[in-house]
Amino acid sequence: MIRSAKSEALEICGRLMPLLIAFSSSDVLEGALLRAKVGKFLSNFSIMYDNKTIGAELLACFDQARIAGTTLMSLNDVRNAMFAEAPVFDLGVGIVNAAIIFSFVEQSQIISVTEFASRGEVDSLMEAMSEIIEQIKLNKADSFSSRDYQNFVQLAALLIQHLSAIDRQLPRIVPYSFPVNYPALAMSNRIYGDGTRSEELIAENKTVHPAFMQRDIIALSA
Repeated sequence: MIRSAKSEALEICGRLMPLLIAFSSSDVLEGALLRAKVGKFLSNFSIMYDNKTIGAELLACFDQARIAGTTLMSLNDVRNAMFAEAPVFDLGVGIVNAAIIFSFVEQSQIISVTEFASRGEVDSLMEAMSEIIEQIKLNKADSFSSRDYQNFVQLAALLIQHLSAIDRQLPRIVPYSFPVNYPALAMSNRIYGDGTRSEELIAENKTVHPAFMQRDIIALSA
């Protein structure tokens, strides 16, 4: 039975780890360290099982993925894959639950240092993270230990509070409609009285040619 539990858990990790490293790292060294850590985790799984260090080493892999530049979307893929798992043994359940929580923990840390340009960005992310929080509560609350669930709930509350605080400090997105297609520089002057924000308008509206801005655009409030 122990052998079957270990085998199931290792199979789950074998599907988990490729997803954890499935992003393009902007830091070659940190990316290499991540791949080395993941390889060591898989090859030393039995030793970690005997030493009861699987959880700590799994978290170290997730931490390294964040350091190497993993994205919120990549961590979503990891978590969604873990939701699709159906482990039979407690060890497999523990690894799946840990990976789900660790993905949320790393996302929270990424968000904590993210600089946002507008309330719209924050609102969209807050909605997405709220859906993730509810997904975890609905699908995994019964299989979490009481302590782990309380820790998750506390972290989730802190994350939403953090995003709410940022949201209050940022400018709003405002729609504008013009009778003609102005150049970006002229449009920046009309909206802000300052031509230096033309690049901001181009990026916000994904304008193809700065000499012909769309007539209906969105812009940050002044």
